[in-house]
Amino acid sequence: MERTRVGIVGASISGGWALQSHLPALLNEPAFEVTAVATSRLATAAATAQHFGIARFHDSAHSLAEDPAVDLVSVVVKIPDHAGAVSAAIEAGKGVYCEWPLAVDTTGARRLRDQAAAAGVQTTIGLQARSTPALRYVRDLVSDGAVGRVLSVHASSTGLGNGGQVLAANREWTADNANGLSALTVRAAHTLDAVQFCVGRIVGVSARVLVVTPSPTIAGTVRQIRRTAPDQVIVTADLETGATLSGRFLLGVRSDQAPLLTVHGTDGTLLVAGDGDEAQIQMTELRLSHARHGADFTALEVPGRYVRADPRTPPGPARGVAENYLGTLTGASRHSAGFADAVALHELLDMIRVASATGTYQRCALIVSTLARTALDREP
Repeated sequence: MERTRVGIVGASISGGWALQSHLPALLNEPAFEVTAVATSRLATAAATAQHFGIARFHDSAHSLAEDPAVDLVSVVVKIPDHAGAVSAAIEAGKGVYCEWPLAVDTTGARRLRDQAAAAGVQTTIGLQARSTPALRYVRDLVSDGAVGRVLSVHASSTGLGNGGQVLAANREWTADNANGLSALTVRAAHTLDAVQFCVGRIVGVSARVLVVTPSPTIAGTVRQIRRTAPDQVIVTADLETGATLSGRFLLGVRSDQAPLLTVHGTDGTLLVAGDGDEAQIQMTELRLSHARHGADFTALEVPGRYVRADPRTPPGPARGVAENYLGTLTGASRHSAGFADAVALHELLDMIRVASATGTYQRCALIVSTLARTALDREP
């Protein structure tokens, strides 16, 4: 098999999402080879490359994108830096995998989508929940009537995250809503994308988007800052299937370990739960259970045909990201989301913001994307 050569922008040995997920995901997959890394400092990039046995290193996204030994550029940096790194990859004619959110706002996301489409490059967005074996199985279970006609879905994601009264100094940037990271753009967005993938698209929404802890203190100091990034989101919505959706997404709290998704139907209920106190649907091992009316819940094992990732890949964040990369090999229209899907989700978040700001119910456009169901969507 010809290997896809990947260069990772933001791969630092000192920590971060690339170290938690992208590097362990790719280093264990025979279909990929990490050939280059880049950080903002050449010494850091060199240290990362040396540690993982990677041949090439760079101090900018532009330099990495122009490297002839790179086929696919993975952008794993802070959200405000996505646009420059993604544009560099597109200008170099390289395929690009960008972490979610695609940009700090919808306008920026549309610009990147259109630039990639004009250049004809392959795109993947880091909405890896829908690529996980568990949720691809849930999608088929729902389609096959495991719970009958779906009546209601409840979604939940709670935990400390970047919320609460105290914020680490290196996370101060997350308090500013202009930087694109919040309870709405992470916990809510990843979960709502999973709901739409498994059950059906959202066609109308009411919401409350709030900042309930507006003045956190920076850890180790007495300095208070202003938080404008939402730390609480409450959503009620209608799905195209006729089912309803309720969702709560809270930061700065002790996680209650409630199921991440609960799908209620005319014939039974399906639960999707995560491991650990800070479980989020896009970065945890998922556990499924099912009950018909009048029966106890029983655990469901995900059939082996849904699993693509190498068994050596660590569980949790790395495994979900590995599945997302592998989805690109068979075409984004079937397994992984691309930039068009990212824009559709950005637009949904805008509708949620409007619903909250105006206190009105907002109808959402049905955007054709990889959420559309066809006979080819089923696992072989």
